[in-house]
Amino acid sequence: MKSQKLLFIIALFCSLTIFAQDISVGKRDKLHSEILQQDREFSVYFPPSYNTTVNQKYPVLYILDGDYNFQYVAGFLELQGAISEIIPEMILVAISGKGTNEYRKNCKPKIEGVEDSGNAEEVVRFIEKELIPYVNKNYKTADYKILGGHSVGGIFVINTAINHPDLFNNYIAISPALWWGNNAMEEVMEKTWGKTKSTTASLYISLANEEGMGVDKFLKKVPKSIMDKNIKYQEFPTEIHNSVGLSSYKWALGAIFKNWYVKEEYFGSAEALKKHYAEVQKQYGSIFNIPFTVLGNTHYMLQKNDKERAKVQMALKELNPNAFVLFNTYRAGKLVTSKDYEEAEQLLKDALAVNPNNFDSYNVLAKIESAKGNEMEANETINKAINLANQQRARQWQINELLETKAEINKKP
Repeated sequence: MKSQKLLFIIALFCSLTIFAQDISVGKRDKLHSEILQQDREFSVYFPPSYNTTVNQKYPVLYILDGDYNFQYVAGFLELQGAISEIIPEMILVAISGKGTNEYRKNCKPKIEGVEDSGNAEEVVRFIEKELIPYVNKNYKTADYKILGGHSVGGIFVINTAINHPDLFNNYIAISPALWWGNNAMEEVMEKTWGKTKSTTASLYISLANEEGMGVDKFLKKVPKSIMDKNIKYQEFPTEIHNSVGLSSYKWALGAIFKNWYVKEEYFGSAEALKKHYAEVQKQYGSIFNIPFTVLGNTHYMLQKNDKERAKVQMALKELNPNAFVLFNTYRAGKLVTSKDYEEAEQLLKDALAVNPNNFDSYNVLAKIESAKGNEMEANETINKAINLANQQRARQWQINELLETKAEINKKP
């Protein structure tokens, strides 16, 4: 009896070991900085489509105090970019703070007469000369980047926006600790912005329901020409200092990408699609990803207009091949329901010619093989889809769709 119990416990442990898997949405990376004379670590978040698309480039959000903020910001980007599709899918680079004392020193600029000065300018040089080139070389980055920081990290963001306005496309300072050094950042601002008529920086500043941060006093001294054109300010009276980050990123990134977002959530014609993304390309330098919701709704609106739908397909293939693959696969799935297998197969063939490793396309193809009674081919195809999804580190909900198809195939008598 004891031996049977032991065997049961061993079997249970083995089953738990088999099914225990790490959940990963990114990786830990590091590089050696000659400027700082130390190794610098950072965490990288990859959006769901990162490993599945062909030649897709993503905007990058760089944040300070990355070990503290990585999880919640990554989750926010997953929700707003991949699920809600309000902003583009993005890469997140979360720079390690390396401990409280060093982090604070790294965020504060060196200002004469301020005892608690730091080495922010050296860290900016590290980011510009070493980190950004490394990230661009090793990851699928578009030429569009944003810097975000909270509290003392907000000091770093504002200092960088003032002194290096062209380094990032946008800056997000969340409840910045502008009380530091007896409001020392006012002097930094006045020396630079007080002598120039304009800046290329777009700076978003937020504040929670807190007093004594020095934000109001700082903003009153910003030249009107810069305040009106380059500064966006938002108060969040229902947030406290430690909760305002989420609201701030939602506000700032929503504003930054408001012209990328498709407000109608569909296109009624190929010309409308091309016009929108020509404007996106002009403003952002890239169209980034085209939302799946927009593609699905566009297909629905044009389902009885074969001529215009075909124009949309060709426009997508030219603008963003990955969107073309999604559109074809979506339409093929609808055609399976109406048993138009020949057209569906051709759509999938065209999609797989662009991206031969798209597991969603193979998923639909497996359904076609099953519907035609080709069970062996159906199983081979869905197994290929599952293997590809696992290799590409697809989200579990995506893998579940494939497993559901496999179960349906094997349920058939």
